[in-house]
Amino acid sequence: MTNFINRPQESNSLVTIKDIAKLAGVSHMTVSRALNGSSAVTPQTRDKILAIAKEMNYTVNINAKSLVLRKKYSIGVVFSTLSPATAPTFVISCLKAIYQNLAQDYNMVIQDLEQNVDNFNFSRVDGIILISQQESDDYFIDLALKHHTKLVVINRRVKKPVINITVDEIMGAKTAVELLIKQGYQQIAHINGPCNIQSSRDRHNGYRQALYDAGIKTPRLYSQSASFSLAGGYEAMNKLLALPVIPDAVFCANDEIAIGALKVINEQTNLTTKIAVVGFNNSEISLYSNPTLTTIQKPILQMAERASQVLFELIEGKVIEPYTELLATQLILRDSTPLKLPNVDEVIIPNDTLVI
Repeated sequence: MTNFINRPQESNSLVTIKDIAKLAGVSHMTVSRALNGSSAVTPQTRDKILAIAKEMNYTVNINAKSLVLRKKYSIGVVFSTLSPATAPTFVISCLKAIYQNLAQDYNMVIQDLEQNVDNFNFSRVDGIILISQQESDDYFIDLALKHHTKLVVINRRVKKPVINITVDEIMGAKTAVELLIKQGYQQIAHINGPCNIQSSRDRHNGYRQALYDAGIKTPRLYSQSASFSLAGGYEAMNKLLALPVIPDAVFCANDEIAIGALKVINEQTNLTTKIAVVGFNNSEISLYSNPTLTTIQKPILQMAERASQVLFELIEGKVIEPYTELLATQLILRDSTPLKLPNVDEVIIPNDTLVI
């Protein structure tokens, strides 16, 4: 084997595959195949080439690699606007998970749908993950399909020929309300998010379904709408407490709303009993509320990781027919939902419930 251990390191901006090929005694095509993991190169030769490349501080020239392999080494991550409908923590969590699951040498091109999507440069990305919230996002989906762009849509069910990975929001909401019913609550209110967001409608449907199955009827004003924010929950909870008969429990469409509601409840010293509150998403802040928040864990990281995995399979040439995948939620039981049933020491809850 050629001795190169003592060779002075060259600047990686000057080292080319031809330099490595000359030192290794092979063709530059062999070096290229070895660096790209081709099985056409023997393990012994590949190890030798990789060792030389490392010693020479060689890094891949992405522009040159892009020309050879006809890839851009970028993926687009497009999302609905952060304000006022979307909780910022949700989008940030998605972006972090996608970034952590980027394939080697890839970067992210991030764009908010509030920008002029007609000018989106589809030619600069190998594929796109769309974090979708509402039906108006379908316009961008149609643009991507028109440009024959590899696309994975997450967070909302879409009636389009794309790969769609989202969460069973209806069942998650139903589970939350069923917990309250099992614990003895009957006057259960709902603070929902904006009605133009599909997840808001799904969570409201889950709420209504649980009440219907239990034969519970509630006043129309027990359903309030709010922005997905602390302020939205605070304002809506004040409205609920102004009703002639106040609820004994509240299911909130996300954790920010729930914590805003808890603040109002904690401020009302004239309440004879505390009101149970359940959130949705299992955001980090749910651990620090007073009391700690019972919530439904939305598998945000799993959804984003799965989208990344599938998108890179598409980019690598794997043919995948359009499909929709629904991920399950999980009940996280904490202190904001104390037992209300008299003379009952235990309530049977689902086996997969986490008590934190």
